Amino acid sequence: ERAISVWLRADFDVLLRRVSRRDNRPLLKVDNKEEVLRRLIEERYPIYEEADIIVQSRDGPHEETVNEVIAALKRIAEDQGRDSDAAQSSDLAT
Repeated sequence: ERAISVWLRADFDVLLRRVSRRDNRPLLKVDNKEEVLRRLIEERYPIYEEADIIVQSRDGPHEETVNEVIAALKRIAEDQGRDSDAAQSSDLAT
């Protein structure tokens, strides 16, 4: 079995606006929220960049981001289908 990882990447300003609206992020319940967020981005983004799918999350309707994720998943599924078809054709040729 195989999993597909998806990263909804957001720029610092977008993340800061989003996390500032709520008080449910334990690591950001500090006075220097901006500094902590920058450090977390620096530490985590290199790992997140290994995701199979990376979609830029922006301010705007959530449906746009959802549609981009769905489109990317469909592309992966189509690519896997072509790879599977090619492998079966190769097996039949031998």
